[in-house]
Amino acid sequence: MNKLKFYEALYASCDSIVARRKSVVLPLLVIVLGIALPFVSMSVLSDGSYDDINSAMVLAGIAIAISGGVWLLGRLVGSGEPYHKDKGVFLTTTTLSFDRSRRSEVLNAIGSGDVNRLLAIPTCEVSALCVMFSHLADNSFAAAQAFEYAELEYRELCGVTVLKK
Repeated sequence: MNKLKFYEALYASCDSIVARRKSVVLPLLVIVLGIALPFVSMSVLSDGSYDDINSAMVLAGIAIAISGGVWLLGRLVGSGEPYHKDKGVFLTTTTLSFDRSRRSEVLNAIGSGDVNRLLAIPTCEVSALCVMFSHLADNSFAAAQAFEYAELEYRELCGVTVLKK
């Protein structure tokens, strides 16, 4: 199951879905918070009896700033996430796992394009049969592709299909 291949097929099959990067504002705020934390703690707790707390705040600030930097790098370098142009929101992608005995039921639900029928099928913890499912929060738009685990790899059972509510 390659998420990037799934996304590329989704972009090709639907004009209203495009690749778009998420905002960098939140990671930048985390970096600023991480940098500001040691300075705030040193100015508030300037008494010499709080050296241990100041050291902990410096360490926490460095960790927070590094985390924000990694998050920012991911947002800047990543290829983007599926974005619905008409609704103006990003799609959520999840993986649904089903029992292998439900293969025909899952494929029929995807083949008929019925999102409610697919979501009504009971899921399980074993990932022998998986469906990559990308959707809006209200399921007004959804796309799915089924995979089966065989011989140490996931094999496509069908192409990316746009489902209707």
